[in-house]
Amino acid sequence: PARPRSAAASFFGVALEARTYGALFYMLLSLATGTFFFSWVVTGLSLSLGLMILIIGIPLTVLFFGSVRGLALLEGRLVEALLGERMPRRPRYTDRSRTWLQRIGDMFTDGRTWLTLLYFLLMLPLGVVYFTIAVTLLSVSLAFIWSPVAALLDLSVPSIYIDGTNVLPLAFTPVLAVVGALLLLLTMHLARGIGKLHGLLAKHLLVRL
Repeated sequence: PARPRSAAASFFGVALEARTYGALFYMLLSLATGTFFFSWVVTGLSLSLGLMILIIGIPLTVLFFGSVRGLALLEGRLVEALLGERMPRRPRYTDRSRTWLQRIGDMFTDGRTWLTLLYFLLMLPLGVVYFTIAVTLLSVSLAFIWSPVAALLDLSVPSIYIDGTNVLPLAFTPVLAVVGALLLLLTMHLARGIGKLHGLLAKHLLVRL
């Protein structure tokens, strides 16, 4: 049996794991995907309900829900590739033994379809939170790590000013670099945790893949 990793190996080893960078990339990407998913659902539902009184409203609604199914497949593959969460099986309305009318009916009666719409609506606020956390923590961490080099090159470095006086001497920048490295590792662990939780959310809300 494999020997359990020490606490130090687990803490520092996160920087060598591909899933860490996959989770960070997903957090950065989630603002764009969340905005698109939210806009698509709000626009599609608005048009479908608004045109339901017309003949064109019915096929438009069917096309919209079909597109939601396609986007769910795309998001599921993205979650599986970047977050490592295995997505569930396909929904029953992809069963080729059923008629196309039965499959359309299944698409509307399957609770997973409506949970997928909920997931897409949640993606906008979640995307804003994920993106903000990732950008803020990464920026602060890298700025701290860069501070000794910036000091040597006589560039701007992180400073703390009280009453107009810099109370953080440039000689302190190596300590800032260590703090930045530790903060970067903590950010990676946080990203892994967020990625795991979001993968579970996607697994339970998305249309079964």
